[in-house]
Amino acid sequence: MSKVFSTGVNPLNIALPAGIPYGSLTLLLGPGGVGKSVMLANLSWNFLRDSKNAVVYVTFDDSPDALLALYDYFKWDVSRYVSEGRFKIVDCFSFRLGPFKKSVGGVVRELEVRDLNSLIYAVSDASSPTRGSTMVLIDSLNELILKFEVSQFLDFIKSLRAIVGKGLGNIVIATIHTTTETFQEVVNYLEYLVDGVIETRFNPSLMEYGIPVKELLVRKMRGVPTNPVWIPYVISSEGIAAVDPQKLAKVLQEKVREVESLKKMLSGSED
Repeated sequence: MSKVFSTGVNPLNIALPAGIPYGSLTLLLGPGGVGKSVMLANLSWNFLRDSKNAVVYVTFDDSPDALLALYDYFKWDVSRYVSEGRFKIVDCFSFRLGPFKKSVGGVVRELEVRDLNSLIYAVSDASSPTRGSTMVLIDSLNELILKFEVSQFLDFIKSLRAIVGKGLGNIVIATIHTTTETFQEVVNYLEYLVDGVIETRFNPSLMEYGIPVKELLVRKMRGVPTNPVWIPYVISSEGIAAVDPQKLAKVLQEKVREVESLKKMLSGSED
């Protein structure tokens, strides 16, 4: 088995007991609100515990200061890693801000992506050389999907995997918000080009009761064993955590009682 990173995130540890292989490109898919950005931050925080490791975070969806605020919310103080040059941000958001743009520590490159090769170069440059290994996070790919032709985007993914993943030996994880059929269609193409696919969702059965339980499923991960089942998780004060089955059962019982009570009220009003 190739070198792997044990995620330290309990629900992912269940799905990926061996971890995520180095030199791999993984897609993290799901709708808004399931905590994909929190999962990236949690993984990167655990990765940085090794004093030789570094993180390159490519942000499209939000500003660098908002990204750092996410880490601060969970009390993951990355300021030391910024000063050590082990936490770097490739800022693909702030070009929109004009005079409202802020100077933020950790930003090593500001980029408006007009050419996909420029992004490959920026990420490659930021992730090498390092004393140890680098985790590259891209949040998210949606803007590139909308901005470029499908064939161009697919070639970019191939180059990202080949150069940044395989060539440099990095762990690359990129999010896609699967909010429309357009994005889902692109995902169908991408599944054959990447090493790993982690899907997230709200449990559809529990949503009928108004219980937004988040779940993840590792659909594929080349080179390591997986447990391909839906695994529930929550966003706690400490990041991504496993669901307490007793608490979930209690919430379910309460919701069932509420539904039964509502049914009785409705049937009574009809009489």
